[in-house]
Amino acid sequence: MREATLTRGRLAEHPVWSQIMRRSDLAARTILPVIVSSAVEDREKVDGATWLERLSVTEVVREARHAASAGLAGLLVFGVSDRKDEHAMLASERDHIVPRAVHAVKEAVPELAVATDVCVCAYTSHGQCVLFGEHGADVPATLERLVAIAQVHADAGADLLIPSGMLGGAVAAIRGALSSGHHDLPVAAMVKLESVLYGTHRVAVNAVPITERAVPLAPADDAAAAVARARREMAEGADALIVKPGAPGIDILARLAAFADRPLLSYFTADEHAPLVAASEGPLDTEAAEREQLAAARRAGATFVITSGAWSVIES
Repeated sequence: MREATLTRGRLAEHPVWSQIMRRSDLAARTILPVIVSSAVEDREKVDGATWLERLSVTEVVREARHAASAGLAGLLVFGVSDRKDEHAMLASERDHIVPRAVHAVKEAVPELAVATDVCVCAYTSHGQCVLFGEHGADVPATLERLVAIAQVHADAGADLLIPSGMLGGAVAAIRGALSSGHHDLPVAAMVKLESVLYGTHRVAVNAVPITERAVPLAPADDAAAAVARARREMAEGADALIVKPGAPGIDILARLAAFADRPLLSYFTADEHAPLVAASEGPLDTEAAEREQLAAARRAGATFVITSGAWSVIES
């Protein structure tokens, strides 16, 4: 059997994703990002984006129950670090807030899919998606940390792992590490374009501000480079591809849909959702406008969409 078929099967045959993919309505193909923090007792609004919140584990479970009853596909869990260092050690601790939240959600709502962000940027004292050693960026050490984070998330019950930092070799390293105990757990690769549309999320997870990225993103004006990156990730075993941001990357998504033999996800960032929130007091039907954006991504080839505006797909 070809590797592509095996790869495609990890998501299609996964006990949770396979049930979700039997439905084709927009809600069933929409994933809601949530941010969990051990420093929050209930809910905490993000400064400058008060529609965005950091949640306690209890509130994440409450959000999960709401999402499941509304028919959403699942949650994408991000963590806020209350302890930063040069090695992102907190991210791979088994009692960290993210694995605790994943475990709690899967225990409460097992039919809801739970994806997790596997990255170090919110946990480092420098805010980059790579660790550093004496001679600069230390890719082997970073891959080792990403593998450790992924294993903790997998053991907690995650249904999809997303190494989001665009570090080459991350998917292959995680895929290899999961080959024994979690062989059937899907791993998605991120095709992240250079963009200004990531700032609000970095503020929300309390990542240290950066002026230049140590790990380059795909050039926004070079579709061929983004497609080439996607091909490399598929060759290294990615079970799905995520294109981010959603609207600026919709042409990339469509190009990938023409040949990719695995699910595609379109990620609409918090900054893409923000203008619609701001326009909600005016004459525009912002929920309908958001649904149109997400439907466009689906037409372009997205199997799933990820968006902070997920509740807009639930029509009253």
